[in-house]
Amino acid sequence: MFRYFIRRVLQLIPVFFITTLLIFLVIRLIPGDPVQAQFGERRIPDTLRANYEERYHLNEPIFKQYFLYMGDVLRFDLGDSIATQRPINDIFREALPRTLRLAGLSVLFQAVLAIPLGVMMARKKDTWFDNGFLVVTLIMLSVPPFVLGLLAQVYLGVKWDIFPVQGINDGLWSYVLPSLVIATSIMAVTARLMRATLLDVGREDFLRTARAKGLGERRVFAVHGMRNAMIPVLTVLAIDLGALLGGTIVTESVFNIPGIGFQITRAVIQRDNTIITGISIFLVMAYLVINLIVDMLYAWLDPRIRYE
Repeated sequence: MFRYFIRRVLQLIPVFFITTLLIFLVIRLIPGDPVQAQFGERRIPDTLRANYEERYHLNEPIFKQYFLYMGDVLRFDLGDSIATQRPINDIFREALPRTLRLAGLSVLFQAVLAIPLGVMMARKKDTWFDNGFLVVTLIMLSVPPFVLGLLAQVYLGVKWDIFPVQGINDGLWSYVLPSLVIATSIMAVTARLMRATLLDVGREDFLRTARAKGLGERRVFAVHGMRNAMIPVLTVLAIDLGALLGGTIVTESVFNIPGIGFQITRAVIQRDNTIITGISIFLVMAYLVINLIVDMLYAWLDPRIRYE
């Protein structure tokens, strides 16, 4: 298991540097002057422009900028914001916990709601329950998240006064409604995948062997069927968690949650390349770590994986 872990870590190192290089190059090659963007139409004094360019290494060749920047990143220093002059690490310390609460609750609701639903659909294949929820999940996939968010605010927030409508003033309770909105829009994929995987696993030889040994149907299903069916579902949950860390822009805007998505939106408007780069590189690291954890769970669920 340890050798498998080391091998997976070594595979992630070149992925990290290649991905961060592509992100850095794309952001730096976007047309426009990030320094001028902070002053609007006003003329920037040459000395002030020179100070900005020296501070942010904008006067260096682009590949040298990358190596200087990555040297700071490896020291866990993401630099300062061009627009606000604040350390990006401080901005992260404020915004990241809010997005983690939102994304974590969303994936939790997704797992709690979608996995049992997929299991019941598989157990009741081709019944009215299965066919009805296949239609319901298709509708859930078709409705955009911002529409669900607005409907949830109108009915669950304003009309019935169950949840807070905007902001984070009510603590964790403020995140429940936006998390449910996100989970509703993505749980359909997980439920349908759980159903399809269980039906595929149910036809495997090892389940027939378990039944032939005299094991009860409940034990065959819960121990052997579910354990193997959970592998692709774990993949989806991990991908969703990694994607939600940077993909909550619409939901954070609708519910006015000042998380990472909110910071990305503001940085794009202000042409603040340092925040855009810092957040993007952080998301790469988070996504790689999440995938490493999922690979370890794979190896635990299916020992054949770590011996390949």
